[in-house]
Amino acid sequence: MNAVNNPSPVPPKDQLGPAPVPALEAPPSVPVVAAPGGGGSGGVVDAFETPMQPARIGWIVVGLFFGVLGTWSAVAPLASAVVAPGTVVVESNRKAIQHLEGGIVSEILVRDGDVVQGGDVLLRLEQTQAKANADMLMNQYYNHRAVEARLQAELEGYEQIEFPADLLSVAWKQSAIQGILDGQVRQFDERRRSLDNQVSILQARIEQYHQEIEGLKVQKKSGDRQVAIYKDELVGLRELYEKGWYPRTRILSMEREVARLQGDIGAQVASVARAEKGIGEAELQIIQTRQRFKEEAVSQLRDIQQQLADLRERGTVATNILERTEIKASQDGVVQNLKVHTVAGVVRPGETLMEIVPEKDRLVIDAEVSPVDIDSVHAGQEAEVRFSSFQSRSIPTITGTVLTVSADRLIDERMGIPYYTVRVEVPETELVKLGDNRLQAGMPAEVLIQTGERTVLDYFIRPLRDSMTRAMVEK
Repeated sequence: MNAVNNPSPVPPKDQLGPAPVPALEAPPSVPVVAAPGGGGSGGVVDAFETPMQPARIGWIVVGLFFGVLGTWSAVAPLASAVVAPGTVVVESNRKAIQHLEGGIVSEILVRDGDVVQGGDVLLRLEQTQAKANADMLMNQYYNHRAVEARLQAELEGYEQIEFPADLLSVAWKQSAIQGILDGQVRQFDERRRSLDNQVSILQARIEQYHQEIEGLKVQKKSGDRQVAIYKDELVGLRELYEKGWYPRTRILSMEREVARLQGDIGAQVASVARAEKGIGEAELQIIQTRQRFKEEAVSQLRDIQQQLADLRERGTVATNILERTEIKASQDGVVQNLKVHTVAGVVRPGETLMEIVPEKDRLVIDAEVSPVDIDSVHAGQEAEVRFSSFQSRSIPTITGTVLTVSADRLIDERMGIPYYTVRVEVPETELVKLGDNRLQAGMPAEVLIQTGERTVLDYFIRPLRDSMTRAMVEK
C-alpha cells in the first residue's frame, strides 16, 4: 500500500515533546478517484474532467441559441419596404382623341397599331353643315367689311371708296364678294348724289339772295343819288321862294318826293338785311345737312363695327368647327384602341375615338400603394422595380426613384379599392440592364419602395405596444 493509503502511526505519550501549535485546518481536498488500471500518481483524475450528463449539455445549447437569437433580433437591422403593383406608362400619359361636336364619319384613315406623326389626319367627318355655316358667316363678314369701308369714305368725305386690300383680293376670286363691293359703290354714289343735290339747292338759294342784295344795293344807291339831287335843288328853290319868285306848293311837292325816296331806301336796306339773313340760314342748312350725313355714317359705322366684332368671333368658331371635321393626331405615336370602324357612323360629342401612345416620351412606372402604407412613402425614395413580363432569372433588379405621390387617394372603379398613385422614374443607366428586352407601356411591374430599417424584435413588439396603447384609452 502506498503512503496515501497508510498514514504514519501516532508516537507514545512519553515520547511526546511540547505540545505543537495547532495548524490551520486545510480546506477539504478535492476528491480524487483512482484511475482504472493501477497505482501511481498518473492514475489520479480531477472530478471536472468527468463527462457531463446529456440533459445538462442540451440546456446549455438551448440557452446559447436563444441568447444569440435574442441579441440578433434586438440589434440586427432589417430593411423594410412597401410592395405595390404597378404598370409601365408614358410619362405624359396616353392621348385620348375626341371630337367636341360629333358628327357623321366620312373617312377612316388609320387602324390600330399605325404609327402616326403629329398633324396627320386620322378621321374625317361630314363637312356639309359646318361648311354652309362657315360660308354664311364669312359672306356676312365680307359684306359688313364693305359697308364699313363705304361709311368710312362717307365720313371722311372721299370721292370714292377705298376698300381694304384683303377684301379686294377675295372679291377678285369670288364673284359673290365682288357683287357686294359693287353694291356698296352704287349706294355710296347714290348717297353722295343725294347730299350734293340738297347742298346744291341751298347754294342756289344763297346765290339768289346774293343777287337780290346786289339789286337792292343798286336801287339804294340810285335813291341816295336822287335824294341828294332833290336836296340841292330844294336849296335853290327855297331862295327863290323867299324872294317870291317860286311857289311854295312846288317846294312841298319836291320835299314829299325826297321823303318817298328816303322811305324806299329804308325798305331796300331792310330787304338787304332779310336777304343776308336768308343767306345765313341757307349756309347753316348746308352745314346741318352735311352734319346729319356724317352723323348717320358715324352711327351706322358704330353698329357695323360691333356686328363685325361679333361676326369675327362667330366666324372663328365656325372655321374652327370646319377644320375639326378633319380629326388629326396631337403628336407622334402609335394608334391604339380605335373605336370607330363604320363609315357614315355617328360620333357622339366628346366620345373618345381612339388613343395615341406617344413614342418619344419617357416611360415611368405608376404603382398603386395601399393607404395604410402611404405614410412611409415620399418623393426621392429609392425603389426596386421588377418586370414580370421578362424572365426574372435573366433580368437583374432595376433601381428607380420615387418622383411623385398623389395628393389624395383614388378609387379603383372596377374593384372599389382605394389607393395612392406613386410614380417611379427609372434612369437610362438602369434601363440598360434590360439588354435586348424592350420596355413598353402597359407592362406590369412590381415596385418595392424602401422605407427604412427595423429590427426583428421591433416587428413583434410594435403591434403589441400599439394594441396595449389602444386598450388603455378610456372610451
